[in-house]
Amino acid sequence: MDIDPDRLRAALGALFGAAVYGLAQFGAVALGGHAPTHDEYRALVLNVVCATAAGVLCAFALVQVLAPLIPLAPLRDAFAFGFGVGAFGWELLPLIFKVLRNRAAQRVEALGREGEP
Repeated sequence: MDIDPDRLRAALGALFGAAVYGLAQFGAVALGGHAPTHDEYRALVLNVVCATAAGVLCAFALVQVLAPLIPLAPLRDAFAFGFGVGAFGWELLPLIFKVLRNRAAQRVEALGREGEP
């Protein structure tokens, strides 16, 4: 099975983006005004690991579908797309799920109205 080089560049970009996300998260905890506990660090590490895995997988899977839809040409590059997904994807994921849930609920309501006499 041949792997598309754009997918690999997107995954690498997502790793870099997740590294920036992780550094920002560790910096926020370290500068939080109190000495972080081991539980806080453990939760932070788990959060960054999950963010990294989700970013790499999403960038790898979605680069060929979503990158062409980006209006700014320089951001269509696979590495730039992956970096954006890796850096911001984990924080935007709950918002995306909420939007999808609301759209699905609207669609269900519309289908229900079509079936009423």
